[in-house]
Amino acid sequence: MTNEDTVEAHLGEQRNVTVGSLRVDAENPRLAGKFRDLSHMKLLPIMVLGHETFAVAESFADNGYFMSEPLLVIADPDEDDSWIVVEGNRRTTALVGLTNVEARKTFPDADKWDKLAARCPITAQDLIPVVVHESREAAQIQLGSTHMDGKLDWSPHAQATYVANRVDEGMSFDEVAKLIGIKRTDVRDHYRDYALARQARELGYLSERNIERKFSLLTVAARNPNLRSHVGVPAGSLLQPGVAPVPSDKTEQFEELLTWIFGSDDEETGKVITESRDIQNVLGKVVASDVGIASLRSGESLEQAAQKLKEEGMPARERIISFLTTSKRALQKASAEDFSSVATDSEVEALMTDIESAASALRGIIEDRGGNTD
Repeated sequence: MTNEDTVEAHLGEQRNVTVGSLRVDAENPRLAGKFRDLSHMKLLPIMVLGHETFAVAESFADNGYFMSEPLLVIADPDEDDSWIVVEGNRRTTALVGLTNVEARKTFPDADKWDKLAARCPITAQDLIPVVVHESREAAQIQLGSTHMDGKLDWSPHAQATYVANRVDEGMSFDEVAKLIGIKRTDVRDHYRDYALARQARELGYLSERNIERKFSLLTVAARNPNLRSHVGVPAGSLLQPGVAPVPSDKTEQFEELLTWIFGSDDEETGKVITESRDIQNVLGKVVASDVGIASLRSGESLEQAAQKLKEEGMPARERIISFLTTSKRALQKASAEDFSSVATDSEVEALMTDIESAASALRGIIEDRGGNTD
């Protein structure tokens, strides 16, 4: 087959099909893996819940269907004259919701969908444009390039899933890069990030429920050389397909890093990250230092660990001034609160006694050295 024949095969056949013949794709990368065995009708409310399809339906009700954007489909092997939508599942869900009353009954806010459908001119018999591909594999070039070059909004996890599926099917990193039109280094990074997420799931730190939300934080960590070094993860360019990115002798460190980023349970115990930029700007630097790691392992905050890292190697005078400045600011913050409401608390009294004792001892050193006591 010539290159022209290959391109032609992947272009597919343009055709018009009825709205009622469309089926949501159970292998859509937007969907969590646990939904992959569900039927079309059971997938529809899941799409409505998690993928903002009502806004798409409102647009169709107000403006009609945009005929310039064909869906990518393959024939449904289990149902004659029906089409699995490989690309365009949000639009498909919106169309079915507007034209199929039985489907709408299963939707959250079904009454809202009924009202929208009542003013929508689209019917299940209306024809819409599609591009029919002979197989799912044949649709991958158009599907991947559409989502991976930023034209449409696949999440980072969906993009990584797409890349990993192609590699696990036997394609090389170079072949995937050419297939979807992105750099080979990006393909390798996507594959590594997906493999990291798989290991994190096996350790219990990610789940089907939260993986979309947490995956982007994991990718930020994977791009920091200090954090990769801490858990033994190679750069994407060095990772081999099928090889776990975190070696077995670094599992403990990997769990440690995951706890700092995500917490160890629903209460987020052990979490030190408050926003994603903390991973690159602070955590990566702290983890590169024995002092910083020791601080985090002792239960101190990321801010405290960063402060200790800053103080490491300072001349004595600068370090002491830093300590005293931090203490002064802490006391000023305490005084700004409603201190009188806790003034008789036994723990507060004990802390104040300790602070006064420490301050008195330091003042004594100053006086012994002939310092100014006025």
